[in-house]
Amino acid sequence: MVRVLLTGSSGGVGRAAQSALADAGWDVQPFDLAEGQDLRDLDAVVEAMRGCTAVVHAGALAHDTAGSPADIVATNLLGTWHILVAAELRAVSRVVYFSSAQVFGFAEGEGTPAYLPVDDGHPVTASRPYGMSKRLAEEMCLAWTTRTGTPTIVLRPVMILNDQHLAAYSATAELGAFVHVDDVTTAVVLALTADLDGHHRITLCGPGAFDTTSAATTLGWRATRTWDTCPDFYHRSGDG
Repeated sequence: MVRVLLTGSSGGVGRAAQSALADAGWDVQPFDLAEGQDLRDLDAVVEAMRGCTAVVHAGALAHDTAGSPADIVATNLLGTWHILVAAELRAVSRVVYFSSAQVFGFAEGEGTPAYLPVDDGHPVTASRPYGMSKRLAEEMCLAWTTRTGTPTIVLRPVMILNDQHLAAYSATAELGAFVHVDDVTTAVVLALTADLDGHHRITLCGPGAFDTTSAATTLGWRATRTWDTCPDFYHRSGDG
């Protein structure tokens, strides 16, 4: 079996990704702060990547409220740098990096979209700690790929939900957008297996004002879930 390092493996997306990767035939090496493993510890990252042929880097402080600005930047930016350093030392075949649609700089009142629907060419202007850390890490991935030739695939999911969260967020989702966690994990598997070279940035969205053409053309990915087709939505929202 081919082995993949999965950071953030104890989070909601990480747990779902671990299951999807195992189902796809990958031997998953988990890595998470909840298990005492710190992205800020380069030696720990290098050791965890031993024997891995690829990396899915989902580990992060995932919101501006998840830590101090210094902690967010240290974990999300320095942690990503450590992943890239280790990936070069271990000669992995590619790195899949979890960014966020927050890089565009209009989430949670930060600004307004330059145009709609938002596509992967939309300006990235995030300046708050979380979005900025993701924005800078994307550039780090590009520079690293340019120097090493190892592919980096950046996934930019919008708000990630599972079936139980749909009713709670359906009325307040920005730009009417969400992506189901199962569709996200499908993208992870495709990003590891697609015939790709170079650096790619790919927005993941189900319904909502985002253009996911590049996800379809680059990965062959399309969302399968909408607000009203997920199991349990009508029951939980009181419509049936």
